[in-house]
Amino acid sequence: MFHLTIKRDGKVKQVAVKIGKFPKKLTGGKTKYGIGITQSNQANVIVHPPLSFNIKNIGGPSAGLMMTLEIYDQLTRQDLAKGRQIAGTGTMEMDGSVGPIGGIDEKVVGANASGADIFFAPTADHEAENAEKTAKAIGAHLKIVPVSTFDDAVNYLKRTK
Repeated sequence: MFHLTIKRDGKVKQVAVKIGKFPKKLTGGKTKYGIGITQSNQANVIVHPPLSFNIKNIGGPSAGLMMTLEIYDQLTRQDLAKGRQIAGTGTMEMDGSVGPIGGIDEKVVGANASGADIFFAPTADHEAENAEKTAKAIGAHLKIVPVSTFDDAVNYLKRTK
């Protein structure tokens, strides 16, 4: 056991840490020791109405905006899509801002190929500009909608048909 200094919520704290043995299936059959550290902003929230998802092959922070839109739609019992096929990308920050992601060009190509009508693209790091250039280059039929915040996406869906 050893002591580790961590900083959480602006406060410095000493914690006792045990060294653990890693599972051999993760180390190629070799015996290895170490510590595990996870950074997370996850929260366990119980809501009514309950939420349901059927997610396959989706993961990572770039799905944040789209997952948040789905949660909002279920909780408010709205139909923001109104029959439209909506795609998009962007991390979802605690303050409601939409952050940049990687590979936006490929995501625009994929969304267009799957028949999306709308593609939400983060304005951060010029992602929306890159998405618009890609859409134009491939002759995409979808509309690129730049968003800085979650509210930008919701307001766009509410005011358009």
